[in-house]
Order: sequence, then C-alpha cells, then structure tokens
Amino acid sequence: MNVERILIPTDLSEKSNAALASADLFIDMFDCTVDLMHVIPLSKYLGDSFDKIGVPLNMNQDVYPKLIETQRKELSAFANKHIKKKERRGEYIVTIDRKPSDSIVDQIKKGNYDLVIMSARGAHYADFFHGSATDKVVRRSKTPILTVSETMLLNKINTIVVPCDFSNNSLASIPMAFDIAKKFGAKLELLNIIEMYAHDVHGVETTTIGIDEKAVYGGLKGRLKTFFSENADNNFEIEDGDELYNDTLVRTVNGERETVEFKTVIMKAIAAHHEIVDYANENADLLVMSTHGRTGLSRMLLGSTAEQVIQHIKIPQITIKPQLKEKA
Repeated sequence: MNVERILIPTDLSEKSNAALASADLFIDMFDCTVDLMHVIPLSKYLGDSFDKIGVPLNMNQDVYPKLIETQRKELSAFANKHIKKKERRGEYIVTIDRKPSDSIVDQIKKGNYDLVIMSARGAHYADFFHGSATDKVVRRSKTPILTVSETMLLNKINTIVVPCDFSNNSLASIPMAFDIAKKFGAKLELLNIIEMYAHDVHGVETTTIGIDEKAVYGGLKGRLKTFFSENADNNFEIEDGDELYNDTLVRTVNGERETVEFKTVIMKAIAAHHEIVDYANENADLLVMSTHGRTGLSRMLLGSTAEQVIQHIKIPQITIKPQLKEKA
C-alpha cells in the first residue's frame, strides 16, 4: 500500500474532527501529503428569492467568493490545529455544490489520491455524513475510503478483520489489509459468514442445522490460493499453518519475504451484516472490506450488505472497490 496523497473532506464541525485528528498517524507512517476539502451547500433557492424581490445581490459575484475565502481560512486553521508537520499540509480545497458527495467524488478523481479519510459523523447527520455524503462517496469512489468515528491511534490497531466470501471482489481487499497489518504490526482475521438459508457456498453444502466448518475453511483457503495464482502481480501465496484455521500470508518482492499470520473465522447467521458488525465491534480495531461480493442467495458482501455494515460499524473501516482484471 503506497500512500502519497490523502484527501480529508470536512464540514468544519467539531464532530468531523476525528478524520483530521487521525491525519498525523498516516503522515508519520507514510510520509504523505494531506489535502483538506470543504463543500459549501449551493443556496440556489436563496439566490432565486433575492432575484424575485429585487435585492441587488448576486450570489456568484457577491456572496460565494467571500464564503470560499472564509472557509479556506477555516480549513487552514483546522490544519494548523490538527496537522503538526506544516510541510505535509497540502491544498485547501473549497467548492460549492448542491450535493457535497458529487464535489468530493470529482475531487478524488482529479486529485489522484491514494486514500480518503472521512469522519463517520458531522454537524448535520442527514445532510453531510453517514446516511448521505459519506455513504454516497463510499459507493462511488474507486479510491479506498477510511471512515472513522474517533481519532485513530497506532497502539489501538492490533486486530484487523476482513470479511470474505468466495468472490474475487471480497478477496481483493486482502492485499491492502496485509499492508496495513505490516504497518501497524497487527494480526489479521478473515471472517466468513454463512447465511443460514444459503443454498451453497461454491459447492460446499450448508443447511440451517449445521455447517461443516472444516470444509468451508478448506474451500475458502483454496479460493484464496487460486485468486493469488490468477493475480500473480500481487506476489502473494499462502503457507499452511500447523494449527487448523491459522495460516500465513507471504508476499515476495525482489526476493524479500514479508509475512503476516492470519486466522480464519467461520460463523453462521441469518443476516450476514448483523454478524459482521457485531463481531467486528467486539473483536477488531479496524475493518477492511470490499463494497461488492458475489451475487446469488449465498452472497455476503453484495452492495446492500456492505452499506448496512458501514451504517452500523463503530470501529474505523476501510472500504475498497476492487478494480479486477477481466479474464481473457
């Protein structure tokens, strides 16, 4: 995971400070640059009202430029307060848009960022953060999004949980989780949820009575090995552990081996997202997940499930929209 540029959108409220307060952690770890962004809501109807009553005021010429300058100064003040290394403070971006998520996504595309950090809560829950802008950005961004509800601390990231089904999309989040685990010195857990009314899991029969966990574990590990062999540019392989459910991820680059031990956790549930949220909130310090998984009745991370997890998770989470190569 190479992080050179980070974007942090903020609504300039104290409740949105969690993302800004976490910036120094990533600057220290990656020696990266952080850009701050604020979106001013477009007051179209206010401007229309001024026109109708004959007020000699032009929103574009008289109001918005002053607002932009004021908000840019506030962004600078926020940066001075929360980002210690002045040389790592990047641009202060202020835009005007009726939909904050549109401006944020556009800036992500233009800025070529490696990571976006957003607070889980802002000043206006329904207008800017969770339930609106954050969720929309997560759905649309091709850049990984880290969502935090409180300041991240290095000594608190000990366990990283990665929800995985048998799909390539969900497995594609593992390389990033590996990199983060190496940076934080954390352990990895791959969490597989079997929905109790699923018909099958890629050939592994499941029933509402019981689950052959060893078969599911073997099938998942086999899929992961296949995924790494089909995506050889990741340079990953799996070394089988001495104990069941405990194995080692190995990445070899230029002859250098890096390893992270991981544990496979298999659980059953009526609704996958409930179990993911409960397990992660109780056992993890960070959740790394793909926003899309396999389709069908036995899906685990298909769109709406990921959204439900995002809505209810309390710990920091990184969401990824994998860009997988098409098979020839």
